[in-house]
Amino acid sequence: MTSCRKSFKKRANRHFSLQTSSSPDDLLQTLEDIEKMNDGRYLDCAEASQHFTVEKQDTQKQGVKLNLVVCGSDETLKSSISEQILQQTDRRSDRQISLVELPAMICLSEEEVMHETLHCASLCHPGVHVFLLIIPDAPLNNEDKAEMEEIQRIFSSRINKHIMILTMQNSERQTAELNEQTQSFIQSFGGRRHFFGPKTQVSTLMENIEQMLEENRGEFFSTVTLLEAQMEKLLKYEEMMKKSHSVETHLLTQ
Repeated sequence: MTSCRKSFKKRANRHFSLQTSSSPDDLLQTLEDIEKMNDGRYLDCAEASQHFTVEKQDTQKQGVKLNLVVCGSDETLKSSISEQILQQTDRRSDRQISLVELPAMICLSEEEVMHETLHCASLCHPGVHVFLLIIPDAPLNNEDKAEMEEIQRIFSSRINKHIMILTMQNSERQTAELNEQTQSFIQSFGGRRHFFGPKTQVSTLMENIEQMLEENRGEFFSTVTLLEAQMEKLLKYEEMMKKSHSVETHLLTQ
């Protein structure tokens, strides 16, 4: 929370607190205020295009930082996989890895959710390459399902190309078939999954991550992506309220 406030202060308090009651007009007004503060100056996208092209270049190059976010409802499982990734990749990889653990969203208020997600994305500058969503090798309990639904709600379907479901196993035996409900949840996130057991090599997981990066051509999930997803959600909510009000007005006039 303190880090977020310091970050906002460094940026001359140019931030917008997105609440459930916020409307697109509130955000647009904030953008207009920033435009006035800049005296009409703007970023020429043509001049900046080379910079963004460089940021999205092939992430396979040696020394390029890989940003990972570990998420899920089970804090113990998240800590376990985080430690294994950092320990094994530190010894064998030339790539710098930034790993952030996202707290369970179902335990937070709406305001805390926004602070944590924005803080997480900002720590992974210029953006998150891969989200690792940890689930147990067992039927999903209510907390697991609620957490997966909350992540989908917050990050929207935009997260699907950047997320991998990591199924943690308690034994060396790999489950041949996940139950239908678990498979359905995995498919709702794009279908990428990886089994991780006691003797599974992190290098195998990293190979799958590298393949995922190639498919995404080095693209990442940034704070801009997150805010765009929230803006879309607000617009859909406003449209739904307009339709609801229109139907209500029509019924009252009958």
